[in-house]
Amino acid sequence: ATLRDYITEYMADHRNDRIHRFAETFGMDEEKLRNLMALHPTEGNINEFGRFDALRATVDKDKARAYFEEKAQRKIAPPKVTIKIDNILRAFILEDEK
Repeated sequence: ATLRDYITEYMADHRNDRIHRFAETFGMDEEKLRNLMALHPTEGNINEFGRFDALRATVDKDKARAYFEEKAQRKIAPPKVTIKIDNILRAFILEDEK
């Protein structure tokens, strides 16, 4: 194997680990996350066929709230948790290719 092969493999492993950790942190369906990311969606088509909504519905809101409250060091109201989930999930998916 060449150095390029090792670098490519490392980057793929790193990306897989990142996706897995993200799914675990928010208690979401990792397979749905991977499937949506594999489509390389844009802001304009991220919810085509309701895929984004379906993925977002799998998020464990208690895990998400705990994550956001730990980051903010304060309590966060449930409606704000929903907005934060939407924002972080969109950003994670759309920024993946950059």
